[in-house]
Amino acid sequence: MATAGPRPAKKSPSAERSGTRASSSSVRHGVKLIQPWPSLRHSRRCIATTTRWWSSRWNPMSVMVMATARRYRPPSPSWPRPDTGRHGLVQALRYGYLCGTSSSMRQTTTSLSLTLLTLAVLTGVLAATPASGQVEAEIETLEVRRDEIGIELGQIDTDLALTEAELEVLDRERVTAEVQIELTADDLERAVDSRREPASTRVAIALVGFTQGDPRENALLDEVLALQGSDENTRARVLYTAAIDDAQTRLERAEESIRDVARRLDDDRALLADVIGRQQTAEQLRGELGQRRTDLTLELEETIGRIEHLRSLKETALLTGLTTFDAQTRPALAIKIDNVSAARPQAGINQADIVYVEEVEAGLTRLAAVFHSTTPEQVGPVRSMRTGDFDLLGQFNSPLFSNSGGNRVTRQLLLESTLVDVGVNRVSNLYFRTSRRAPHNLFTNPGNIWSVAQTEALPAGLPIAIFQFRNPGDPITGTVSPATGVDIDYGQTTVSYDWNGTGWNRTQDGSPTVDTDGIRTSPTTVVVQITEYGISPANERSPEAITTGQGEAWILTDGQVTKGFWRRADDATDQPIEYVDAQGNVIEILPGRTWIEMPREGGSVLR
Repeated sequence: MATAGPRPAKKSPSAERSGTRASSSSVRHGVKLIQPWPSLRHSRRCIATTTRWWSSRWNPMSVMVMATARRYRPPSPSWPRPDTGRHGLVQALRYGYLCGTSSSMRQTTTSLSLTLLTLAVLTGVLAATPASGQVEAEIETLEVRRDEIGIELGQIDTDLALTEAELEVLDRERVTAEVQIELTADDLERAVDSRREPASTRVAIALVGFTQGDPRENALLDEVLALQGSDENTRARVLYTAAIDDAQTRLERAEESIRDVARRLDDDRALLADVIGRQQTAEQLRGELGQRRTDLTLELEETIGRIEHLRSLKETALLTGLTTFDAQTRPALAIKIDNVSAARPQAGINQADIVYVEEVEAGLTRLAAVFHSTTPEQVGPVRSMRTGDFDLLGQFNSPLFSNSGGNRVTRQLLLESTLVDVGVNRVSNLYFRTSRRAPHNLFTNPGNIWSVAQTEALPAGLPIAIFQFRNPGDPITGTVSPATGVDIDYGQTTVSYDWNGTGWNRTQDGSPTVDTDGIRTSPTTVVVQITEYGISPANERSPEAITTGQGEAWILTDGQVTKGFWRRADDATDQPIEYVDAQGNVIEILPGRTWIEMPREGGSVLR
């Protein structure tokens, strides 16, 4: 078990520098509000303002409403403000935010709304911008299709081989059939020849009978007249009859032979026709298989090309080390999120790249969730900032900073910081309220904030990497010990993490930490950054986290803990906090989302 003891409180850095910086950045970060136009001609200006959205590559549909509606205040606090998401346009148009608030203006807005909605549908702007998850899903689908094509091509090759073999057999059968027809035709010719001789004999006998009379009748008459009993005429008659019978018999045999050979010839021709038919069918099948193979080959090439193209878009998320297909060209967005029991479960916390847990008044905590690689639809409840946020979040290179406000001193220090204010007091129409009880009902849409930041060219920068990542199985630097979890006590808030084999299940005040979708919060890495707290210059009851200098740190990743230190120079609040081992080597962590708990010394116990 490891614990840390208390240290004397320091005066907060913001208390030392409060009021010493120039406030010219208020103009740079400010959002100028334009009053509603009083005449119908401003409807055209409204359209021009609205259509500027369509050149933005980040904007979801609601940003068009928010960027325009921000210029028009509702006439009564009871009027609902535009919601985020695809319903925001309808709501804003309904209440006349786009082009004024008078009844005549709302009538103009009604007709304008039909035009805008029609344009939106025709141009497809209601569709969501493809996200990294969609690209991954498309790659997965394409890989399945690629494998299916490979299997089908293999089957086609098998079928083609069988068809080629069948065609070779049919070629031989056709040759055999054609030869057999030739042989049978020869037999038919011989059968026809064998019929000629008995047919000629019958013709000759017929001619004799016609010219000389029937020899049999003549012979009989001669026998009667002679009455001599000689058998010569009888023999002649019998011989003549035998010749006739022999010719007739041979003729019948020849004709039967011809009929038999003709039947064989018909059978041979039918067999040849069958072979030719099967040959044509096989050749047609071969052609169809060949065409299908060509089509599949082209589809396979296109599929592989698409997969390679999508994979070429693969990048490594700066703050998580995870693979992403979203361009890492936008600024980080830090959102202050309520963390008391009435605020839980929170929205969007499982999509944050890094979450800082800071102590606030009365031993409670508040979250500073940093988003960069993903864009949740909703985050909140959004709560107020603290003076310690400016040093803590300055390491993200002028990040966008979403908050529900703060007192006068805190707002002034924000203007003097490098953070770019996109809080509710600056861009109120980017926020919406839910049915939860105040003050735990303020939410926002990060996509809208990023879109407005791009449209208005807010001076936010691209973040630099906060951590160094290693691959699973790579050696870990520093002294490493197995760990099953850690328990943290902030006073009125207790937190524990338990290793689950792939991440650290978070529990707060005895209840599992889940988001509004009911998904358990289980970050890949947990950092316990032992932190000193000074007194905030904005409120003497508010603690301010001191995140410059150095202190003890425990880095829990992959079921193990590395005891080391965090460090950052006092004048380097724009540089990332480093986490190093006892030898000063930077501790590498596994790619994934990270939660950084910031308890006081003595408030943590390793297990």
